[in-house]
Amino acid sequence: MGDIPSAKDVVVTATPVSPVVPKKIKIQEIYNKELSGHHLVSVTSLDKARLNHVMNTAHNFHLILERNESLSHLCVGKVLALMFYENSTRTSCSFTAAMQKLGGSVLTFNETTSSVSKGETLEDTVRMMSSYADCLVVRHPKVGAIDVISGVSSKPVINAGDGTGEHPTQALLDVFTIREEFGTVNNLTITMVGDLANGRTVHSLAKLLCLYNVKLRYVAHTDAMKMPKAIVDYVASKGIYQEEMHR
Repeated sequence: MGDIPSAKDVVVTATPVSPVVPKKIKIQEIYNKELSGHHLVSVTSLDKARLNHVMNTAHNFHLILERNESLSHLCVGKVLALMFYENSTRTSCSFTAAMQKLGGSVLTFNETTSSVSKGETLEDTVRMMSSYADCLVVRHPKVGAIDVISGVSSKPVINAGDGTGEHPTQALLDVFTIREEFGTVNNLTITMVGDLANGRTVHSLAKLLCLYNVKLRYVAHTDAMKMPKAIVDYVASKGIYQEEMHR
């Protein structure tokens, strides 16, 4: 009989170790009936449960991509239409990159080379584009235009900015960044600086942050750049502390 190994001995076995196969995320695991098939025109359509679902899904996707794993099976055969009536670099490219990483394709609408130049109405253009795509991402210079578009589209519409109105997806990204950096959004004091009157991103962000326990501060360079009263009143109605700061 051999000696009994001591605690300091290293016992090596010949049993092969199976490699860990990364779990392939399924579409059912991220499906949410409260979000699927619905428009995202304003952040006010999101409650805390829906917002948490979006944040958790984005966090998991981020981890998967950091491990150099693929998500390209999730949107195979799906088409995303980009309809930008205003110039855009970051927003249009981020939507394009996201859809491509998910395995879908992107259909780009160009106002200057479309039938709009021949008099086609906004409503007719949207009806036509929604027959080609599974989802429309729209930016328009006029406040309220996305409401009109979502009213005639047969497919879900995502607001990518409507004039000085809202920019919901940018606000979602801002909240996601805060959450990832600090681990939570609650119990933070968040200061918004700049042209708050015309900044659609801060309009959406202020509204979205009302779903958390936060304090908001606004810093504008002039009175003409102050946060609009409608936004201030909305935040106040949610019981969120807010304060105007001065330079």
